[in-house]
Amino acid sequence: MKRFANLVSIICHPLLMMTYGVLLALGYTYLAILPMPLKTYMVMAAVSFTVILPSIVVVLMVRNGGAGDLELSRKGERFIPYLVFMAGNMACFFFYCKLGLPSWLLSMFVGVSIALLLALCINFVWKISAHAMGIGGLMGAVMGSSYVQMINPYGLFVAMILLSGLTCMSRIILGKHTLMQLLCGFLLGFGSTFITSVLNISYLFIPKNI
Repeated sequence: MKRFANLVSIICHPLLMMTYGVLLALGYTYLAILPMPLKTYMVMAAVSFTVILPSIVVVLMVRNGGAGDLELSRKGERFIPYLVFMAGNMACFFFYCKLGLPSWLLSMFVGVSIALLLALCINFVWKISAHAMGIGGLMGAVMGSSYVQMINPYGLFVAMILLSGLTCMSRIILGKHTLMQLLCGFLLGFGSTFITSVLNISYLFIPKNI
């Protein structure tokens, strides 16, 4: 069971959620008609800003003794990685703004940054689950963007619910979080991305010259 839980934790790692979100947008919405070079460009940007950049920072922290492990098990170790992920997330947001991508997709990045900021504050006093927040944020973005576009990818919803359950279960099996830490993380991630997607709140953050 622990091997399976570790596999699920790796597949559903928080750093991968933004890339998954972009891939789902390119596969399940009208963005599927975009030319392949542009799709590749979009995915590479998401991977570079939200996966590679934060990963480098975490690895350097572990090597220099700033963190005990790659999962940042102690809540005090998460301050700098969260800030770096927020910076990379917003850098990808502005890059996508330049590409003229729709506001419901851009709002996903805003929602994730809001969730990270709130989690950063919470982590000063209590450890919240980043895995649950990540999968919750992805589900919130999927449901929020589906609502805006008035589409119903029923199969995707079912898959997301199952994957969310597996992710939370794996963190409990591994002894990384309590049920309350998982629940709060999931609700924080889901609420942030769902609300920002439905409200198309990204308009508030787009510079006037874009």
